[in-house]
Formats: sequence, C-alpha cells, structure tokens
Amino acid sequence: MPNPGKPDPNRDVPMPAPTWKPEPIEEPDPEQLPDETPLPNPDENEESPMHAGSRVV
Repeated sequence: MPNPGKPDPNRDVPMPAPTWKPEPIEEPDPEQLPDETPLPNPDENEESPMHAGSRVV
C-alpha cells in the first residue's frame, strides 16, 4: 500500500502506447445480406393447439 505521506514517483509517467491497432468495423452492403425468411410465431397461430381438441376417454 502506498504511503500517503510520500508522493507516488510513477504518477507523472505516461502510459505506453498500445502495441496493437484497432480494426475498423465495416458495415455489410445491404444488397449482399442473406434473405431471412420470418419464422411463424406459434403464439399468433389461429389454429387451436393439437392437444386441445383431442380427448382420450
């Protein structure tokens, strides 16, 4: 733990530059995006559930 009575000798030392370069993020061309087929939502189906109509007696 640093001594609060003495100043930190490393306080004014600048941080070294990073050794890596960030890669820019490129947005894909909208014309080249894959076609996505929407999946049907089972909650929005107008059909009744399969188990609702069948009763075993």
